[in-house]
Amino acid sequence: MNENKKSLNRRKFLERSATVLGTGVGASVINPTEVFSAISIGKAPRKPKSRYLKYKDKLDQCFSAVLQDVMDGMGVRVQCMDPAIKPLDPSMRTWGEAITIYVETVAEVPEYPFQKEMQLIDSANEGHIIIAQCNARELSAFWGGLLTNAAVGRKMSGVIIDGGARDYNEIMELKFPTFCKGLSPYDSLGRMDAKEYDVPVECGGIRVNPGDLVFGDVDGIVVVPQEIVEEVINKAWEKIQGESKVRDELRSGAGVEATFKKYGIL
Repeated sequence: MNENKKSLNRRKFLERSATVLGTGVGASVINPTEVFSAISIGKAPRKPKSRYLKYKDKLDQCFSAVLQDVMDGMGVRVQCMDPAIKPLDPSMRTWGEAITIYVETVAEVPEYPFQKEMQLIDSANEGHIIIAQCNARELSAFWGGLLTNAAVGRKMSGVIIDGGARDYNEIMELKFPTFCKGLSPYDSLGRMDAKEYDVPVECGGIRVNPGDLVFGDVDGIVVVPQEIVEEVINKAWEKIQGESKVRDELRSGAGVEATFKKYGIL
């Protein structure tokens, strides 16, 4: 297909209607009636609520560093994502059960764009956190304001993207924890598209399986493999209690070396 014909087809596709479909990359102009009448998208079954909500009291008081410290002691030493993935605001923090999606570069607008993103979010439930591997050549927005509204409606915990986002003001107004590599006005439409979801991905250089615990704050993002979550949380909680004692003694003027010898924590 020559370039002129490709451009004509794309223009016809986008001009079918001025109806706005609520995608995560802002307000892309697509006629949903035509799209959904042309394909049969099975309703994504709703997942159960996150299995980690039962640890809420402890996880709300955790932080990324203590979780990684515990895993260091267990010999699981490489679990922190690329520090280029940052929260939109330093105050943002999140934890939840990973639901995953793999996105890659496309050269033109797919016949049925956004299909897998929509299915993934429709399947989400309270306490889930989206982990998106964006295997794309350029930074464009996988996430935006309208998908943020959908995520808030499902009581999701946040989104972590090895790629871009947009609609900063709307996301900030909703206070939805969003971690990404940067902001971009570029729509993902015709630049990248999701190929699979609920599969193992590599986000920020770290493998994430559906069901893993992911914790993010201003220091970074830590992935706790689901097989060791209970042990890591319990040990992290013990360490937090110990650090509180150390903090109090150091603030009272105790020697650092003596305090470390007493508690083994620094």
